[in-house]
Amino acid sequence: MSYQLRNGETVGDNLSRICREQIEAAISVAKDEVKTDDTPVHEMRKHLKKARAALRLVRKEIGRGLFREQNRCLRDVGRLTSDIRDAEVRLQTVRQLQEVTQRNGRGAYGKLEAMLMLELENFMAAFAEWQTQAVPMLEQAASALNHWTLDQFNCKQLSGAVQASYKQARQALAEATANPSAENFHAFRTRAKTLWYQLRILRPVNPVVLKSLADDLRSLADLLGRAHDLSFLGARLRNEHGKSQWQREGHNRAISALGLRAGSRSGKANQHTRWRKRSSLRFSRELWREKPENFSFLRLRIDIEQGDACFRKLERSASQSRNHVGKVRFVTDQHQSF
Repeated sequence: MSYQLRNGETVGDNLSRICREQIEAAISVAKDEVKTDDTPVHEMRKHLKKARAALRLVRKEIGRGLFREQNRCLRDVGRLTSDIRDAEVRLQTVRQLQEVTQRNGRGAYGKLEAMLMLELENFMAAFAEWQTQAVPMLEQAASALNHWTLDQFNCKQLSGAVQASYKQARQALAEATANPSAENFHAFRTRAKTLWYQLRILRPVNPVVLKSLADDLRSLADLLGRAHDLSFLGARLRNEHGKSQWQREGHNRAISALGLRAGSRSGKANQHTRWRKRSSLRFSRELWREKPENFSFLRLRIDIEQGDACFRKLERSASQSRNHVGKVRFVTDQHQSF
């Protein structure tokens, strides 16, 4: 399974294959046919997000009706496990807080962890049939791929679809900046992750540049995700009656410590972590600085010329760097074969 474009396939065939592979992988997870490094719920949901990101690239070409039907189906499968996943995230976040407090010589959150573990077990028991429900829904989504007509789907349309994802993420960033609520930042993270997945699909077009951009988007999504998890856990515990165990155990210092640690991917000292967080946020503002109409395929120019056998790179500007992407020219044959 390869979540990227392949040489020798048309653009349309590539995207159909990618979407089908992710749906079939989700079915395998739901059927317990594969071993996963993560929980089955989380693993399946990752495949669903990848499939929906690919689906958005062909939104116009397959028609709004079919797009809405398939997108709704994949979304509803995800919702079957949303309560279980939320409980997993809360428990995981508390365990991360325990790591911080134990290193600082403070008490652990044993009672809180036990409470959230019980909560997770209750959700798993309440939604024990999620796999039975998910499989036929996913099989229906896979069958619907047979109705895709992407014979005429070309690079210009692909570029426009990526541009639309960029525009949506830019709008979400503006809303989060104007009103920095947890909900708005979560919406921005969702849009940023969609763009990240789509850049992963396009990586063979220019591996160096697109990998760099995708890596930065992933770092940003991880940072926003950690902040969301803490906010999500805090909101859950504030709903407890009276003064909660969370409050009695001095959570503010732990949150600050984990927040500092969240920005670091290499375990460096905390004084460097603040710089990393600011750097990630500066990058997000720089990445979404341009207006969508001036943002042509992440500053990648695709020229479609007839006569060549397949995509090949012609030219890349020497000015390309991690935060500055120059123009790249590619050519393809009349069938848009990769």
